[in-house]
Amino acid sequence: MCPSKFVVYILLISVSANSNSESQAGQLHSAPSQRQDRPSDFQFLVTGGYRPDTNDLVKYTVSLRMGKPKKFFGDNHFCAGTIFSERAILTAAHCMFSNRRKLKAKKLMVVAGTPRRLLKSSTTQIIEAEELLPHPKYKKGKSQKYDIGLILLEADLSLGDAVAKIPLYNKVPVAGAPCSIVGWGTVIQFGPLPDEAINGDMQILPDTFCEKLLGWSNAGMLCANDKHDSDVDSCQGDSGGPLICDNMVTGIVSFGMGCGEPDSAGIYTDVYHFRDWITENSCPLGTRSVWTLFLLLLLLLTGIS
Repeated sequence: MCPSKFVVYILLISVSANSNSESQAGQLHSAPSQRQDRPSDFQFLVTGGYRPDTNDLVKYTVSLRMGKPKKFFGDNHFCAGTIFSERAILTAAHCMFSNRRKLKAKKLMVVAGTPRRLLKSSTTQIIEAEELLPHPKYKKGKSQKYDIGLILLEADLSLGDAVAKIPLYNKVPVAGAPCSIVGWGTVIQFGPLPDEAINGDMQILPDTFCEKLLGWSNAGMLCANDKHDSDVDSCQGDSGGPLICDNMVTGIVSFGMGCGEPDSAGIYTDVYHFRDWITENSCPLGTRSVWTLFLLLLLLLTGIS
């Protein structure tokens, strides 16, 4: 949970006042600490998927758009993300870069509540990004590891039936677990983007398969596919979107070897592996800095003898 600036300010006053009175009495006690360029990466979404009559997953998913539309609403879509909180969007780190340069936050728009990419409806919400936070160990162009990031928004999303946050997966993912992906990417490799979000069902694969596919340790990564239908896969158009298992976000669409190739799989960043980093960095910049100030002051005051 992110602290409000007002609450932290009151806490600062309270701690300061208490410390002054107690130090005067000689009894200070410890308080408990509670370029308008479009990104050029190999991007993904769902090929071989389907459109359910009622899409219960798209409410957790946002469309990431760069700059203004060229001709019509939604033609600037380039990646996807997952709603972690009213102010924080979980996505792939590579969605924050173009030609190895980090994108400017103000040029990135987050669009929620719109199952149809090209249609602005009464439930559509559009909010500018305030800050882009790729994982500090992500090395653009050098490695595909640590492909995770947070987009902090300028304002809160209004949650409801069409826009909802989704919890993080709360255990180590197990091979065979049934999952789903959702997004607006191409339905065939290098094909056009669809208007309406598409879903695909798949299972998490064993680590041994993933490591053989990658050629290196898959720590922090997951592999998933549909063992009965290799056509079901993520594909160009929606990196950063969610892999959802048991109604929790379990993976982030990262990369793959083509789309829907036999004996292959989509590669996803393992959300559980990065759960601490996500929760520690998901608060807006202002509240994080004030909260840090409060903790530093608390340590200072409780350290006075």
